[in-house]
Amino acid sequence: MSDLIGKIKGKIDKGISKVNVESKKLIEKQKIKLQISELESKKKILLLDLGKLAHLILESSKQAVDKLVDKSVLTASSTDINPDKWEQVVLTVLKSICEGKMDKILFENTENEFKITAKSLSAEVEKSLPKSEKKEQNLQWLGRVIAKFGITSRKYSKRINRERETVYEFNKLKTISALNKVSNNNKAQPYKKDKDAGYKELMLSKSREINTLDTKIKNLESKLLKVES
Repeated sequence: MSDLIGKIKGKIDKGISKVNVESKKLIEKQKIKLQISELESKKKILLLDLGKLAHLILESSKQAVDKLVDKSVLTASSTDINPDKWEQVVLTVLKSICEGKMDKILFENTENEFKITAKSLSAEVEKSLPKSEKKEQNLQWLGRVIAKFGITSRKYSKRINRERETVYEFNKLKTISALNKVSNNNKAQPYKKDKDAGYKELMLSKSREINTLDTKIKNLESKLLKVES
């Protein structure tokens, strides 16, 4: 009888031991799977961050390309969009007029527009040039400068004091806008390398983090296989 009880007890002990072993394996597997899941979640967040950084770099590059395209379009419309020293005087005089500094030389002046004869504008340009810099600019040259830089105006002929004269009519806001555009195009546009460098450094940092996570995940997967075997 005691032998029977001993055998039964032995079987029960073996069963309990087996259950304990399986329970420990199950707990260990769940623990490893949880760790893998947490690491994969972190990896997904890092991958999203990488995508955002890549988008920012592409947008930055696109803006730089757009500026180059804009510049090429402007250059295509003229063999030389940058004003020389004589042309710059014309632009400076027109800007001063728009700012209300030369009202006396105008043929007509309203809140939004001003009119000036080609002779008056040419004379003011001549005044602003030293004798050594004058190159016998004529009224046709003046018209070409206005057309070259896309300065909005209407040109017509009118009899003034018994003489037929050319009159230019300018919209003040459009003229200022055109002059500012020329000014901005002549300014060097520094490429923001420091900004892109920051994005790239972040990408490298996050890539390294992803590589570290991948290594940890592989080690845990290997450990999981050993537990399951």
